[in-house]
Amino acid sequence: MRSNKGVSLIEFLIYISLIGFTLTLMIGFLWETIRTNIKGRALQEVQENIRFAVIKIGQEVKKATGINSPLPGESGEVLSLSMSSPEADPTVIELVDGKLRIRKGTSSPQELTSETVKVKSIQFSNFSYPDTPGTIRLEMVVEYYNPSRRVEYQTSLRAKSTFSLVPGGAD
Repeated sequence: MRSNKGVSLIEFLIYISLIGFTLTLMIGFLWETIRTNIKGRALQEVQENIRFAVIKIGQEVKKATGINSPLPGESGEVLSLSMSSPEADPTVIELVDGKLRIRKGTSSPQELTSETVKVKSIQFSNFSYPDTPGTIRLEMVVEYYNPSRRVEYQTSLRAKSTFSLVPGGAD
């Protein structure tokens, strides 16, 4: 009796097909995992920038003694606050070339957002009533900076927050 230790052409093609199919599935799964990770990091970066900017703006509003602009009942892209400290008066928060910036008094402006994000829009609304310290609502849209327009980096979030001046705000 002779034993056939070789593999037929049909068996070889079946093995190659199964290996190819398995590798294709594994590569697809790996690529989707990488894309999801990239998208998650972009989203996290946008969230962290929004969180930092909202906290910083809230701190400045609470320290303010008054709101210079926008006027009560109006909205604008620039927030100007009166401060009790001459070095910080006025404190101005504005959008310049996609970056949110704060300038205290005559000091140089500081960016509140990183290079990895772009602020698409910002709106400050003054909801102050007579004989109240003042209330500001902030609305902004921030997106991940994506000059290559790659789908996995496309992330945009909208943030809304309201802040009230603290009576007798102190620097």
